[in-house]
Order: sequence, then structure tokens, then C-alpha cells
Amino acid sequence: MKIKSHSVILLLLLLSGIMAIHTAQAQSDPYDRDTAFIGIMSRLFYATHSTDTRIATEMTFIEFMKNIDKACEFTNFDDPINVVTQMRKDNLDAILANPVDYLKIEHQIDEDYHYSLLFGDRLKQRVILLVRKSDNINSLSQLANKTLAFPYGHHLGKMFLDMSLLEKNLPQTTDHFSEIQNIESLNDAIINLFFNKVDSALVTDVAFELAQELNPQIRHAVIPLITSEPMIQIVIGINKRVPSSFKQRVDQMASNLDQYPRTLHLLSMFKSKRVIKISAFELEMIRNMVLKYESLLNKQRKKIDDAFE
Repeated sequence: MKIKSHSVILLLLLLSGIMAIHTAQAQSDPYDRDTAFIGIMSRLFYATHSTDTRIATEMTFIEFMKNIDKACEFTNFDDPINVVTQMRKDNLDAILANPVDYLKIEHQIDEDYHYSLLFGDRLKQRVILLVRKSDNINSLSQLANKTLAFPYGHHLGKMFLDMSLLEKNLPQTTDHFSEIQNIESLNDAIINLFFNKVDSALVTDVAFELAQELNPQIRHAVIPLITSEPMIQIVIGINKRVPSSFKQRVDQMASNLDQYPRTLHLLSMFKSKRVIKISAFELEMIRNMVLKYESLLNKQRKKIDDAFE
């Protein structure tokens, strides 16, 4: 009898253990819930002021997720390590980031689910540094101790400008210019340049074209000094840990946005017409740019070190 009782107890313990394992698995299922957790790294859009941009971003992606019956919660992130940590804890399902930050968390993203936005008919935008035509500035060296305007968070633009300066053996942006104004929007940067409030503006070709449409006089008064190759400006990625069923629903919905006119309308606030899937190859230009930038920085540091020896 004691042996049977002991066997029954062991069997009950075993069943309890199996039930606990299944319960834990169910609780840890990142999509056994009605809410999608979206992360936003730095500032993504510069066409409007930051508060307006944040509201528009949340409205757009709330509507986007509503199409697949998910609510949304948003969290700001500055540290890529924290993004990866939260993804691995199943607390973060997708991320919106500029490509420089995105490369730091790319290993945690499903390589088959990278997205970006289509602006007009263009996936990529050029970074351009604008000056006034009347100032007769035709080289970066002439901007030494001048003023510069660009929106806070425009990391890709600043990296391009830093690289362009380093390639000319000039100091980086923060040392080359006497003052940097981190204004609210790309249009503000162009307007400040037009009205002689700054000597240069770091923007995108899309923003410059829009400014010229709104004010044709800008076309004759402001000109590009340097221009980058076309580059992706924003990347959206899905945590590789989330179930494939969720990723497939997002993918299917993104490829059929014509069926969701309200989502398209909200995207138009960013002058965008589409969310499109991109390949990992599209990020190679940014990756190569970052590597080149780091190489130029190392050369500059070595030059400084050698000067002190």
C-alpha cells in the first residue's frame, strides 16, 4: 500500500510538473496577447515638429496594427542594448529606427522582415548640405566657423557630413562649425538658411524639393554644396522571436495597403505612400558607410596621437 501511495504521489508530481511547463510556455508566448509592443529609436521623421511627428507616428502604426486586430503600445529607446534585451524578453515586437541605429540591433531582427517607407516613387533619399547662392561658398573649408542647422536625431545626415569633412582633412561637424542649431524640422532648417539665420542646412532631397514647391524663391536662393548617394532613411524590423503567423499577417497587410485607405492617408502625413519590404542587401550601403566613417575616425585619432608624440 505504501508503495502504491508513493507511486501515486510521484505520478501527481510528474503531472504537476508537466502542467507547470505548459503553463510557463503559454505565459511566455509573446503573441498570446492583444497588444503589439512597438519601439521607436531616436527621432525618425523631420518633415514636421517633433510633437506632431510623434502623434502622427503613433496614429499611423496604431491604425496599421488595427488592421490585424492588434492594439499598440509605444516605447522610446536611446540604447540599442536595451532594445535587444527587451526583444529577447519578449517585451518588444517591432522597432522603428534610423538605419545607423538599426544596424546595432539588426541581429535581433528576422532577416526576412525588414521594411521601409516609399516617398513618392523613391525608396531612398539623398542627404544634402545646402548653402545660399549669394554667399559664393563652393567648398566645405569655407564653412569653417560658420553656422549649421539640422534636426536633432538626423544621425545619417550628420555621419555623411562628418565623413565629407574628414575626407577633406577638416575637423568633424561639431568642431568645424561655430554653432549647430538642432531645429525642429527639415523645412525649418531650409527656411532659416533662406532668411540668413544660419549659413548652411543639412537636409534631404525630398525636403528640399518640397520646400521649393512651397516657396519657388528658394530654388534660386539656395543650392546644394555636397550630396550623398541615395540611402534608406528609416527601417522597420520585426523581432525574430515573434511567431511567423504574426510576421506573415504584417507582411500580407503591408503588401495590400490599397485595401486600407485610412492607413494610406496617415502615411501621407510623412509624404509617404507605401510600407515596403526591403532586403538585407539594402542596408549594405549604410553598413559600408559606417565602416568607412570608423576608418576615417581611426586615421584622425592616429594623426592626433602622432602629433603629440
